[in-house]
Amino acid sequence: MTPNNLKVAIFQTPIIMGGRLRVVIGIAEILNDLGVVPDIITSQLRFNPQDVAENYGKQIRAHYRLIPRIPRLSHEFAIVAFNLMIRRYASHYDLLINTNNSMIFLPSRPDVLTYMFYPRKSRIMANAADIHQPDKKIPIGSLAHIRKTLLKQLYRFSTTKPNQHTICMTKFTCESFKHVYHTPAHLPVIYPPVDIHRFASSSPNKQRAVVTLGRFSPGKRQLEQIQLAECMPDTLFYIIGFANNNLYYQQCKNYVEMHKIKNVHLYPDAPFSEILNLLQNSRYFLHTLINEPFGITAVQAIAAGCLPIVHDSGGQRETVPDERLRYRHLNEVPDILKTLENFSTKERQGLAQKLRTHVAENFDASVFKEKMKSELVALLGI
Repeated sequence: MTPNNLKVAIFQTPIIMGGRLRVVIGIAEILNDLGVVPDIITSQLRFNPQDVAENYGKQIRAHYRLIPRIPRLSHEFAIVAFNLMIRRYASHYDLLINTNNSMIFLPSRPDVLTYMFYPRKSRIMANAADIHQPDKKIPIGSLAHIRKTLLKQLYRFSTTKPNQHTICMTKFTCESFKHVYHTPAHLPVIYPPVDIHRFASSSPNKQRAVVTLGRFSPGKRQLEQIQLAECMPDTLFYIIGFANNNLYYQQCKNYVEMHKIKNVHLYPDAPFSEILNLLQNSRYFLHTLINEPFGITAVQAIAAGCLPIVHDSGGQRETVPDERLRYRHLNEVPDILKTLENFSTKERQGLAQKLRTHVAENFDASVFKEKMKSELVALLGI
């Protein structure tokens, strides 16, 4: 069969702007190079496809295919329902590429490839309410507790299928996947694509400022970032993120205004040009998500010449290998910043260059393209 006759679908629900979309775009790019125009199947498309070029600098050829969804169904149950619906479409395709993070009720056929960012099953089976908020407990008897109890029972039926293929995003993802699915250790790891060249900067003229970048949500801990900045009035904080969770963004904004915090500047839904300018002209980048499966924003910040300060957990141990730049408790951050400020300019530049080399060698889009293309060519037989 020639590539032009191959039918491939990438499926995920919902699809929003962010790191997962960049992977979908990267896979679609490779398929386009192979002469395949994939379908991108979802039940919710929370962005305008025309914005892909502006936000990611990529032009892809793909057909977006919306399938029905059940209104007001909670996110986790919506994923289960979506996977069940995919079974109805499976026979139309030569290859299904799952970026939905869930293996539950997938078609049993062998031509399914899962690119696993982090397994939903691992989140469901965790005792904490959220792996990113490990101290948060679910009140027994609450609606959330009932839902999780039901999901735990349901996900006992989530198993890997013989002859299907799984690629893990990071070593951290791989370990979590092996733990819940009891699979062998030889699963391939392919890091997500990062467009290093779009962020690249080695300017020594950076201001003493901290940038944070991530969707406004409680798990991303922007409110804690603001409270940290409140204790460090001599350091500027630029907090950037999608503000689709408007309630939480307003909470952050109100805190800044009520406490009259002058060194914090919020940038909701900032355009790429503004994000790039802030990253390239700031000395530090702070990431506060616990158990981040990868952390694409930290890699982007490193490419822009920032020194990253990240939580000592998850995939951040792979993106930021220098232990001096990782913390276990947020109250350690001021001391880390103080230590870095005591470095000479040459020492800071040397550390930043070492990190730029690390991310270029491991996370550049060209590395993803080479490794993922090899997998897709083998699966498609072309």
